[in-house]
Order: sequence, then structure tokens, then C-alpha cells
Amino acid sequence: MAYPRGIDISSYQASSLAFMQTKKQQGARFAIVKLTEGTRYLNPKASAQITNGLKVFNSVGVYHFFHGYGLAEAKHFLGGIKAFGLDTSTVLAIDVEASDLPTSTTSQVNVFLKYLIAHGYKHVITYGSASWFNTGRIKRSALVDKHIWVAAYNNYAPGVANANAWQYTDNFHGVDASLDFDGSLSGTTTVAKPSYYQTPGLYEVRIGQIHAYNDLAAKSKRYVRLRKGSRIYGTPVKYGKITRLKTPLGYFTTNKAFIKFIKKAG
Repeated sequence: MAYPRGIDISSYQASSLAFMQTKKQQGARFAIVKLTEGTRYLNPKASAQITNGLKVFNSVGVYHFFHGYGLAEAKHFLGGIKAFGLDTSTVLAIDVEASDLPTSTTSQVNVFLKYLIAHGYKHVITYGSASWFNTGRIKRSALVDKHIWVAAYNNYAPGVANANAWQYTDNFHGVDASLDFDGSLSGTTTVAKPSYYQTPGLYEVRIGQIHAYNDLAAKSKRYVRLRKGSRIYGTPVKYGKITRLKTPLGYFTTNKAFIKFIKKAG
């Protein structure tokens, strides 16, 4: 089985029950809703998105888009959380990516996280791009809570060791999508491990698109990608504990969340 997939949405997306039901049919199992931003903004669709999300998904969390004012923004976020009646089991994420943030933002992220934790909300997670974590703009080692949600749009890995969740695409049927590795993002206690194909044959792409790589380690990306529904013959080859799909176009993922087996070769 694959890791559970979730969507994160804001006022740019729909809020109807039908929208949530469609996303579940397409493969989403939980949702994260933008609640607040800065010290004043409140997502006008948040109430309907949370209400309808809870009718469809096992879990709905909320996130705050951060601009660097730790205490003031945490108070604004918590005000929204309580106004919507979200209890302390809710997953709360801080979205750290704004262009106006300083080079080092960890100290103010900690102020934000500490405030939430002090008010009983223990399920917190910090979102940022792989480059921000790897260059130290967000210093995971210094965070008061080490749970991280990493954005890296590729079909192999988040690129940050031991990430708890991975936003792997910004176009899962038109929305951002993430995989939850250990329950930190979905709020679940049991999470299935990914599985990989072993059989040579014909494969079909499940998601929006996947990239080809020149090497098994997926360090050298090719200008080749296969879109959802594309089919290709290949042979899975071992790479550590997983496999990669060797094809005439390069190496692709064999992760069952991203690609599906159609038939054996020959």
C-alpha cells in the first residue's frame, strides 16, 4: 500500500461538499485548509472548507501562512482555530515560504510553535521547501518541534532526511498534494508504507506527471516526463531497498502511488 495522500487548499479552491467528494474519489484521504495569514487575514472559505472536509475525510487540519511575527501571528491563528471549534487533536501547520521572511527565520517560527503548544495544541508541523531546510533558512535541529512537511516537486523523494510529510506536486487534479509518511500531517496513528513494483512489463502513470532520470540515484533529471495515462514498458531494477523502472527514456519511479502495472512483458 502507498502512503495516504492529502490535499492542501485555500480560498483559491472550492469549498463545496461536491468538491471534497471529488477529491476523495481522485485519491485524497485528508485535507489541510489555509485558515489565516499574517496578523489579520482569515480565509473567507475556511468555514465551509473545514465543515465539508470533515464530512468527507478522516482528517482535516489547518495551516497559517507566516510572515515572521511569531507571537502576533500565533495569537491570530489560535483565535481562528478556537472560533471554528477545532480541538487540540487538530494538526496545525505553519507555512514558512513568504518572500518577505528574513534569511534566518527559525527563532520566530519557534515563538509561533511554542505559543500553540503552550495552549495544548501538540500536533504541530513546519512546512517549507527542501531548499530552505537544506540551506538553513529553517534550521530543523533548532526547532522546538522537529516535525517537518517538505515541498519538493519530483517523483522520488522530498530531499530532506527523515521528513514527516512530502508535498510532491502542485497539480494533483488542480491542487497541491502531499504524502504523509508517519501520521504527522493527517493526524492518523497508523500509516501504510509505500510499495514498489518488481515485475517487467507495461506501466501507466497514475498522477499528473512523472520525470525521467539518467541514473538510479535520481540525481540527474532528464527533460523527459510522462503525463497521467501515459504508458511505457520497463524493467524494475534494485536500488537499495526499493526499485526504479528502467526504460529507453531513462529511469522512472516504481512507487505504486505514482504508477500502476498493466501487464507483463512479452
